[in-house]
Amino acid sequence: MTSLNGLTQAEVTKRQKEFGLNAIPEPKNRLLKLILRQFAGIFNLLLIAAAIITILLGEPIDSAFIFFFVLLGTFLNIYQEYKANDAADKLKSFLVKTITVVREGQSLDLATDQLVPGDILKLESGDIVPADAVIRQALNLMVDESTFTGESLPVIKTPSENSADSTESQHTLLQGVNIISGNALAEVTATGTHTRLASIAKTASAVQAESDLTKGVDRISKFILRVTMIVMAFLIIANILIDGTGVDIPELLIFSIALAVSVIPEALPLVLTFTLSRGALDMSKEKVIVKRLTSVQDLGSVNLLCTDKTGTITENKLYYQNSYQDPNSSFDPMVLARLAAINLNKAVPEPFDRAVDAAINQEQRRIVDQYQLTQEEAFDPTLRSNGAFVKNTQGQELHIRRGSPEYFIKLGLVDREQIQGWIDSEESLGHRVLGTSYDDGNGPKFAGFVSFEDRLKASTKATIEAAKALNVRITIITGDSLMVAKAVGRDAGLVTQDDEVIEAHEFFKLPVIEIHDRIGHIRVFARTTPEEKLDLINLLKEQYSVGYLGEGINDAPALKAANVSMVVESASDVARETADIVLLDSDLHVIIDGIRIGRTTHVNTLKYIRATLISNFGNFFSVAMGSLLISFLPMLPKQLLLLNLLSDFPMMAIAFDRVSDDEIAQPQKYDFRSLYITFMTLGLVSTVFDFLYFSLFYRISPAVLQTNWYIGSVLTELLLIFSIRSFKPLWKSGLPSKLIQILSYSAMILTVAIPLIPFTRDFFQFVLPSWSHLAIILGIALAYLVVTEIVKRPLAKFLKIPA
Repeated sequence: MTSLNGLTQAEVTKRQKEFGLNAIPEPKNRLLKLILRQFAGIFNLLLIAAAIITILLGEPIDSAFIFFFVLLGTFLNIYQEYKANDAADKLKSFLVKTITVVREGQSLDLATDQLVPGDILKLESGDIVPADAVIRQALNLMVDESTFTGESLPVIKTPSENSADSTESQHTLLQGVNIISGNALAEVTATGTHTRLASIAKTASAVQAESDLTKGVDRISKFILRVTMIVMAFLIIANILIDGTGVDIPELLIFSIALAVSVIPEALPLVLTFTLSRGALDMSKEKVIVKRLTSVQDLGSVNLLCTDKTGTITENKLYYQNSYQDPNSSFDPMVLARLAAINLNKAVPEPFDRAVDAAINQEQRRIVDQYQLTQEEAFDPTLRSNGAFVKNTQGQELHIRRGSPEYFIKLGLVDREQIQGWIDSEESLGHRVLGTSYDDGNGPKFAGFVSFEDRLKASTKATIEAAKALNVRITIITGDSLMVAKAVGRDAGLVTQDDEVIEAHEFFKLPVIEIHDRIGHIRVFARTTPEEKLDLINLLKEQYSVGYLGEGINDAPALKAANVSMVVESASDVARETADIVLLDSDLHVIIDGIRIGRTTHVNTLKYIRATLISNFGNFFSVAMGSLLISFLPMLPKQLLLLNLLSDFPMMAIAFDRVSDDEIAQPQKYDFRSLYITFMTLGLVSTVFDFLYFSLFYRISPAVLQTNWYIGSVLTELLLIFSIRSFKPLWKSGLPSKLIQILSYSAMILTVAIPLIPFTRDFFQFVLPSWSHLAIILGIALAYLVVTEIVKRPLAKFLKIPA
């Protein structure tokens, strides 16, 4: 324990060498790490491998397209996400530039980064604490810890009597808290990366939530890779067994690799970028900043929205609600409460003082103006009351006390039975009750009570109702008290039963099985620490896709861990920079609009995945099996890649397609069972029709089969887009967007034109198709569309997909 005269210069020098600067270190190689993270998923790596293989196949143009898709998507993601990992930098805004320090008995104004453990800080009203410290002396000290605890009320701090109790919260000050009133001498206990603030920043940066979109794409990529490798291996072995020594191994390997590449939906990164960018643009029109592109679609999958209470559900501002005047009192309790507002003229007024000053009427203010404060009595944490001596213009003196109801009941100034009903009524509404008494020289007399409320934001109830309509549950995770949190939850329409509210530390005392059983039932968690918030988010993520809405420093780890993290306009810099989404408009209905937009992007992405996998796997199986039945390749490698390229461009326009209300009515998740069954079933339909082309043309000549099969495959894939957009019948699902129509019709024309134009016909080794063959190809393609429409109806019923 340092002397109140402070450290000597020799001690300071020694400790600076040991502990370093009181600063948070700059993150290193942030941009490089962000770039590397883009390639952590399997799909981009799969595409890069496909691009390299395509170059080796002698198709540099197709390879360039694949690289273009990968690099464009990666660049846009990096641009959007670079600022999202800037939270450590923003923590500096909570450090003041200079502070008064006692060293060698002298008061000095020092830069905060020069502080060392053991320094004696001189703190007063309006200061921001620059390091963790223990209080050695204090007078009327009250601090605002709401950014750490979520508690809207000021906290009383008292000096530590000895080193044994120096870690008790009532004796400590954390870096970044505001001094509301009073003054203190405090000894620095931790600086730099050792402070509580820095540990929260470290937790936030260490927690990396993987987006549902990333996990979904990776899972699809693994499935494609497994199936492709198995079929490739079977194809090579089967050809060798069938043809024996006559097989051309190099040509077979090239064909197999090209076939495998043709299965990969190489435009998926670009489709995702288009859909997510469009969603982000739509959100920006609603005054919502999206910093991580994948969070647009992840927002659509949210089915549980967690929020801190203070400043998000409520305004973080106290309002006068009610008063009770004792029948025998000569003074209005509101007048006495205002006269005892000794901190009103401080740099940071105490919330109760501001609330009572704003609430008194003209007559009450006229009475207050007749008195002058002659002596202050600081808040006593044991008695939970403060006091003031005042004198009016006639010389009458009053000794006023203001405090909790229990204080006046214990003094015997009021009968509990007389006022308990009124107190219970107010507290059941979440109102904070303060009592008042006065002594005019004839002994203390009870005057009455006043109550205050931290109100709901105007948009809260409407937001919650809108969330219910979208099947999104709401859970409050707050540092505030149980009773107030319960009342807020009840007022907001979240809580209907007492067992839906619990203090976080009590919840974690439950048996593990009960914790997992009850986690989804609890609507309000009170008295929650940052670590507990993080644990709750991780538990909830086992059952839900979690969106977290917060605003304080204490929310940073939970924000980082959530599937989607959101903050409101008034959030601390740390929370705002950690979040994926920032709501510039304080009206919380924009969250619901964002969920709707997120679901739209998910629906359109799923359309592309369905369409491309159905067509790609259909062609993959038919061409692979066809190669076993004939002695030549059913389609050349360059023809396979051209087929893939022509069909992908119209599919990419799905990002701008229309969606129905039915499609976005439920939380959006990747249903892999439905997805796999859909593209395997409809892919089989595609394969059957591919074999129709095969059976009709393979006897004529290899070039005729390759040409006609190419035309038929592209046309069927393009028609599939119109069908698979929705599981509703084609005539009920509405027209696709104009962009899809334009690109699809253009691709159809180009598909037929390439074999007709001599230069392109020779380059791709096609032959000139006859008009009769073109008519047959078109007829089969239209029949394919009809059969697909017929098959998808019972498929939708089996998979329980609205249609």
